Amino acid sequence: MLKVENVHFSYGDRPVLRGVSLSVEPGEVRVIFGPNGSGKSTLLRVVAGILRPDRGRIVIDGEDVTDRPPEDRRVGYVPQRPTLFPHLTVRGNITYSLRNGRGDPDRLDELVKLLGLEEHLDRRPDELSGGYQSRVALARALFSDPRVLLLDEPLSDVDPAAKRDLVRRFREVLDRAGVPTLYVTHDPWEAECVGDSYTVLLGGRAVDVDTVDEAIERLKRGAGLGEGA
Repeated sequence: MLKVENVHFSYGDRPVLRGVSLSVEPGEVRVIFGPNGSGKSTLLRVVAGILRPDRGRIVIDGEDVTDRPPEDRRVGYVPQRPTLFPHLTVRGNITYSLRNGRGDPDRLDELVKLLGLEEHLDRRPDELSGGYQSRVALARALFSDPRVLLLDEPLSDVDPAAKRDLVRRFREVLDRAGVPTLYVTHDPWEAECVGDSYTVLLGGRAVDVDTVDEAIERLKRGAGLGEGA
């Protein structure tokens, strides 16, 4: 289980997260909504350990990991732009965590098949479309055997025609992984397809909602009040 407890974070004198709390159960995909600048990516970086909160705690499987470096958290993180190693093949990118003693070689075939990467294992990232780079980034994150998965708009560079197939594949892969997942997107249809629960970030605060429609309504009201600017 993932718990974010009363997390505050500021960039200098600009507060971004103001007491954010949420929890995600194993196998649950919690979608994070919010306008630009609301702290969605910042929240994921805090959970990953890239940023340290000013106050609050990050708890994974009952352990307080707030002071632990990223490599000690076992968090799989897929940023907005896939950061694949250009000099490695698809196979080398997916299995990179083996160099640090993490990952199970027996999982490679399963992930490759689920994400439709069989014919691309010997290619390099610059030979792939944005959609296939996103598939590789997800496969690499899952291959490392994470306790938590963080996906920051992983399909933002994918064209609408390809997205329908990719969303279905992503949801199937996440179901099989069975780990707590935070998933950031601006696309309501994508959120409906992939999410189990929903949180809106406005004015640096998190509000849990029951449906995507309620999230959109909250965002509209927040924009009218100037929140999240």
